[in-house]
This record gives sequence, structure tokens and C-alpha cells, in this order.
Amino acid sequence: MLGVGLFVCIGVFSLMALLRYSDVAEWSSFLSQPYLWRLIRFSLWQALLSSLLSLVIAVPVASCLFHRSFWGRSFLLQLFSVSMVVPSIVAILGIVVVYGRTGWLAQISGIELPLYGLTGILLAHVFFNMPLAVRLLLQVYALIPTGQWRQAYQLGFDRWSAFRFIEWSYLRKALPGAFVLIFMLCFSSFAVVLSLGGGPKSSTLEVAIYQALRFDFDLNKASFLALLQVLICTVIALFVYKLAPVNHQDSSLLAQSRFSIRDSYGAKALDVIAFLCVLVFVLPPFIAILDPMFSTQFLQTLSSLRLWQAVLVSLKIAFPAAFISLLLGLSFCVLARYCMGRGKLDIWSTKLEQLGNLILMVPGLVIATGLFLWLRDLGLSFSSSYWIVVWVNAVMALPFVLRCMMPCFYQQERRFRHLYSSLGLQAWSRCKIEWPLVRSSVAQAFAFALLLSLGDMGVIALFGSQGMVSLPLYLFQLIGAYRLEEGACVAVVLILLCLGLYVLFSRIVGGRWHAQG
Repeated sequence: MLGVGLFVCIGVFSLMALLRYSDVAEWSSFLSQPYLWRLIRFSLWQALLSSLLSLVIAVPVASCLFHRSFWGRSFLLQLFSVSMVVPSIVAILGIVVVYGRTGWLAQISGIELPLYGLTGILLAHVFFNMPLAVRLLLQVYALIPTGQWRQAYQLGFDRWSAFRFIEWSYLRKALPGAFVLIFMLCFSSFAVVLSLGGGPKSSTLEVAIYQALRFDFDLNKASFLALLQVLICTVIALFVYKLAPVNHQDSSLLAQSRFSIRDSYGAKALDVIAFLCVLVFVLPPFIAILDPMFSTQFLQTLSSLRLWQAVLVSLKIAFPAAFISLLLGLSFCVLARYCMGRGKLDIWSTKLEQLGNLILMVPGLVIATGLFLWLRDLGLSFSSSYWIVVWVNAVMALPFVLRCMMPCFYQQERRFRHLYSSLGLQAWSRCKIEWPLVRSSVAQAFAFALLLSLGDMGVIALFGSQGMVSLPLYLFQLIGAYRLEEGACVAVVLILLCLGLYVLFSRIVGGRWHAQG
């Protein structure tokens, strides 16, 4: 309760501080500006296209990964996990190298994509969100009872029949939630639109909020745009969830028995096409990112003092942010599962999860600015900007932490609640018993929070100063100064740091089972 209360109070105080510096009477004038409606239309359009494109590709890819075992499958799943949280600016650099005017695609085929604009934004969003959608859908496949696959095997179902009569009934319940999550991530996208938007024509509300705060310091306009963004996301989320059927979590912890479904040439062709989509959207940017590692410029970049100062700043921000995010996530999980199945308290288990995900609707820049104003009113110095960056990174990673931990914690509660109660196991005794069962999800949650904080370029772009330049901000500065070769080498350092930390925590903290799963 303390963790959840702290999360709510700081959020409310920061928004109140921002509204205190706003003039609500002037907000009506903003609605008459054509530029605002152009921002809203483009924000909605690119988020809708990105979400639909990611899900359309993710459904056949998830089906392929579930039904087929092939060499490199585990590596592909690990690559999906990393691509979900790879720093935005690093992925953008890789996409530019592959699809840019003088990129690999243009050199090989002569095709030049209009990268700066809607096309580039869609490519980047699919790179980030298609792997996320695949991981979410694979969790849905794990909920399908073994008996249904056994019956499909006995009846001689082919892949299409199995998808039509078994898989789709589960996927259609999970797709609305995945759509809302991806839509909000794309709608509030900052680094992607700022780097690949190509100008005011392809700008979004999030970028407009950044410009209002960074260049004009117009708190009135920023607060209006922030509330407008929250309102739009809330309306869309409520509309989608209203139409979505309920998907119940399976309480079984036993591994599924696999039954082969009758194969066909059509199924093989669709799986090959799905696999090629993965190779086209995910693999080339990773290869492009790591390519400068073999150049002479890479060794020169490693000797730069500014590089290692940026690495130190990034780690000083990422580790505290990940730790705070994990503590907040544990607070939400423990409180939500306590409320689960306890009469009138049961509804709060769902409300708490929705409260943790609500942060995706609120721009991190707005939270950071409101928190800074609130701390300034309390008489704290500008040095508090470090802790503002840490806190905002922590709360922005919270939805991903909850996504990793809540299903596992719910399973423990449903399966063992009565056993714990009959044996009188509480607190530390229960924690020691549950740790082997939840350690993999806790490790993944911490790794995701760490990598998201390590690659953040939103809040640090607003509060970064001469003495607080993180790796993503340093990379953005190099690209802005047209020092692309040095920037590519810095991107290699950043991605290697992310990969190393992800493997470290997934293998050591999560255990070998998690690393192989």
C-alpha cells in the first residue's frame, strides 16, 4: 500500500503543480488552431497503422513459433525480447543505415524509401512493437488447454482448422489488449517521431509537448496538450476494452503436452513468409548496428573520455530507476493478488493493474516538468533533476514490469493460497518458498526496466545538462552534428551494454531455465 500510495501521490502532485502554472481560460483558443488538429490526425493515423501492422505480422509469426521447432528459435525469441527494449535512438540509426537514401536497400536493389516521414515512423514502430506483440500472443498460446490440442490431433485438424476453431477464440480475446498497449506506445512515441518525422508535417502531440517545454517553456500549452493526449488515449482504451471479450488466466503451472497438427504446403508457405517478415523487419537493423564494431573508428571512439562519462551517467540513472520500478511493481502485484478473490475487494485487483498501465497515457515529459515545479516550490535546488529523471524512468517502465510479473504472481495465488493459509505461512516464509517460482519473471521485469531506463531519450533530453549526458543523448548529439561514424560506434557500445546486462540478469538472477525459455 505504501508503494502504490507513493506512486499515486507523486503523480497527482506533479500534475497539480503543472496545472497551477496553467491558464485554463486560454485553452479554448488552442482548439481553434488548425495545426493542433493536424497533430491529432497524424498522431492517431500513425498509431493506428503501426498497431494494426504490428499485430497483422505478429499473429502468423506467433503461430509459426508455437507450432514449429527449428534451429535458431531460442535465439529469435531472445532477439525479440531485446528488440522490445533496445534504445530507440540506436534502432533508429540501424533503420537509417538499412533503409536510408544511401542505405543497404538502396545499394542492393536501387529502391529508395521515403524514410523521413510516415514510412520511417512505421518501420521503426514495427521493429519495436511486432516482437512485443509476438511475445504477448505466445503467452496466450500457453493458456490453451492441452486437451484441445489432443482433440485436434485426433480429429486430424490442419493448421487452418486449428487456427479457426482453437487459436482464434483465444487470440481474439487478447488482441484488443495488445492493440491498446501498442497504440498507446505509438501514440506517445517521442524519439522515433523526433528523429524520423522529417518536420512539422509528421509531428505528434508528444513532440509538440517537448517543443512547448524545451524551446518555449509554455507550461499552459504543454499541460493542455498533455491532458488532451490522456483524454484521447483513455477514450480509445475504454472503447476497445468495452468491445473486447474477457480472457481468463489459466491457473495451471504444468507444462503443455505438444500434439502435432497435420501439416500442409500452404501452412509451410505462410510460415516461411512470416519468418521472412521477421528477418526483414528485425534482423537487418541489428546487423547494421553492430557493423561499425569492426572499423578502426570504433577503437578511436572507445578512447573518448566523453563516451565513458556518458556510460557512467546512463548506469547511474538506469540501476536506481530499475530498482525503484521493481519495488513499485512488487507493491502492485502483492496488493492486487491480495485483493483477488476476496469478495468486494476482488474488483481492485483489476483496477490496480489498470492504474499501473495508466502511466502509458501520460507523457513522461509532463510528469517530469510537473515534478520539477513541485520540488522547486518546496525549495529544492536544480540538482533534484537527477532524481526526477530516475523516478520518471522508473514509472514509465512500470507497465512492462507488471506485464512480466503479474501473471506469474496470480498463478501462485490461485494455486497455493489455501495451502499457505492452512500452514500459516506468511511474509518471509512464503517469500522463500515462492522465490524459485517467480525469480524468472522478476529477473525479466528488472532487465526490461533496466534496459528501458538505459535507452531513454525523452526525459534526459529535457533535463540533460553539461554534467548529465547519457549515452542516448550523447548519440543524438553526435547524429545532430553529422558525426555519423562516431555515432554508429557509440550505438555499438550502447547495444552491447544492453545485451550484456540483459544476458547477465536473465541467466544469473533469472536462472538457466529462464535464459533457455
